[in-house]
Amino acid sequence: MRIIAGLHRGRRILPPPGRTTRPITDRVKESLFAILTGHIPGARIADLFAGTGSLGLEALSREAQFCCFVERDRHALRLLKQNIHTLALEEKTHVAAKNAWLFPRWYTSPEPFGLIFVDPPYAQSRDSGPSSALGKLLVGLSEAQILSPDGTVVVRHEAAYPPATNYGRLQLSQSRRYGAMALSFLQPAAQAK
Repeated sequence: MRIIAGLHRGRRILPPPGRTTRPITDRVKESLFAILTGHIPGARIADLFAGTGSLGLEALSREAQFCCFVERDRHALRLLKQNIHTLALEEKTHVAAKNAWLFPRWYTSPEPFGLIFVDPPYAQSRDSGPSSALGKLLVGLSEAQILSPDGTVVVRHEAAYPPATNYGRLQLSQSRRYGAMALSFLQPAAQAK
């Protein structure tokens, strides 16, 4: 795994441990960040289910202001902290070893995020209805106003199990399929196009 653009372009980062995680490919990551081009510089980012930090670290390399990484797997957490240290990004990051499903309940900050990456385990995110774990997380992000009014939530999921079209004030604005996986983009209702 590597950083593909920005200040740390070409730098290697440690991949997730084991075979149960699904690192995002460079091709998909490049496509994702091309879509998000204008949203990254100066943004506050949250990377939920961060693994070893591939998405958040890429955003920081592209001049995001700050990233809050949320990961509770101890092996991934160790590698995430090592990746942050290797890139000397400690001052621009916060690592929370907490339950990402409950992020809206425990995270408190006066400053909202401009971008939130949500990359949960596929097996736990196949049901995306409002009462599912993913649905509750997305509704919680909307209700807690953790996302800025012009912000975006990006959900990585199996292409066969797309999210619903709305969760509280969040509405699906677009989806992109990459083989068996997909990325869905949700925005506050006033911004969704």
